[in-house]
Amino acid sequence: MSAAARPAATVVVLRPSPSGPPQILMVRRTRSASFMADAFVFPGGRVDDADGGDFARAAARELLEEAGVRVEPEALVPLSRWITPSAEPKRFDARFYLAVVPAGTEARADEAEVTELLWAPAAALLARHEAGAIKLPPPTLRTLGELAVHASVDAVLDWARARPILPIQPKLVVEPDGERIAIVLPWHPSYAAAPGEGEAIAPTSPLADGPGRYLLRDGRFWADG
Repeated sequence: MSAAARPAATVVVLRPSPSGPPQILMVRRTRSASFMADAFVFPGGRVDDADGGDFARAAARELLEEAGVRVEPEALVPLSRWITPSAEPKRFDARFYLAVVPAGTEARADEAEVTELLWAPAAALLARHEAGAIKLPPPTLRTLGELAVHASVDAVLDWARARPILPIQPKLVVEPDGERIAIVLPWHPSYAAAPGEGEAIAPTSPLADGPGRYLLRDGRFWADG
């Protein structure tokens, strides 16, 4: 029986750039973190009792705690929903939101849950991952890939408001060689036959534009079809 997925929320924070696509705020998890250790991720965490079950409220609280950025929950724009694979011992049902950093805000790492902050356009972050300079988990890779095609903050917000939000629950699959691990997303052709929980998403869905499979190699996940 799989572990229960805990409610969680995360925020993709955007900052306009006068000379290019919007920049995105990333935070680096501590090496001792029990989930996504040492990876660069979007600010976020579990929904606490004090949040009253409100995902947007939790997202805003976590953003303030981890990065010192204050936004109002009602200003957040829903982006996506990701559920940790059922094979994982620690699981989350996470809502992703978009936020625009308020003018004059200076982000800072809390030095407890996160040790470093990084502002960069989505394409630059993906390039740094490809070069081995930073480590990005599959949901982050996937989200940055979607954001990289947009040239402005307004374009990102318009796109997000028009897209459907369906639960995306990847499946964790051990390759036939018994040594490699793959993450398969719900629109990949092999998803339905793969072991694990989750609902398939039609390949014609707007969510299905992009990689449907990531392979773990040298401690990092790489798009693999």
